[in-house]
Amino acid sequence: MRQGLRIVRVDQDDEPRVAALHRRCSAAARWHRYHRAMGDPDTYLGPLLSRPHSVHLAVQDPRERLVAIGHLLPDDGDAEAALLVEDTWQNSGLGTRLLEELGRFAVALGVPEVYGVIHPDDARMSAVLHRTGVPLRTVLETGGATTVRARTQDIGLALACPPTRRGWWQRGARKHRVSGSSACPRAPEAGVQRLLRRSFKDASPTR
Repeated sequence: MRQGLRIVRVDQDDEPRVAALHRRCSAAARWHRYHRAMGDPDTYLGPLLSRPHSVHLAVQDPRERLVAIGHLLPDDGDAEAALLVEDTWQNSGLGTRLLEELGRFAVALGVPEVYGVIHPDDARMSAVLHRTGVPLRTVLETGGATTVRARTQDIGLALACPPTRRGWWQRGARKHRVSGSSACPRAPEAGVQRLLRRSFKDASPTR
């Protein structure tokens, strides 16, 4: 059982650790995050992490190494959510957990809508989105990418429901379909879920 995980807020001071996470990720993982080939992370992480009014949450292991990161980035009144999970930690529920906490920040900040951009072949992200239990609107963009939008009001309602009812932490493998793609992700580990739930106090928007 993997233990010692916690969710922490990060910013430009944590750029070396965020860059190290990017370098450990495969080209495919980085492609699904940025939708294009990316060069040296030192060349683009500074502006990303220092963007005004943005929120950056990361999952930290016992060695204080970052193994996943989520961003909430303001964009013309709304906010974009984006995730990157290290390959060896994928299918462990970290992306779902980060997306939930980003949703809490979106509610606290009062942005009207949150959106994300995914590719039809990104089955993991499709599964994460379906587990949220939030009504989604999708728009097919040029080049095959899909913009997925959710009202912050609906996110708040989903977060107010017990997990077993809103679908954030369902046990067992289920098949999910978005834009014609499907996947059967492994159920998140219960121990990982408990550790991350307890650690949310370190990143709460009310602190």
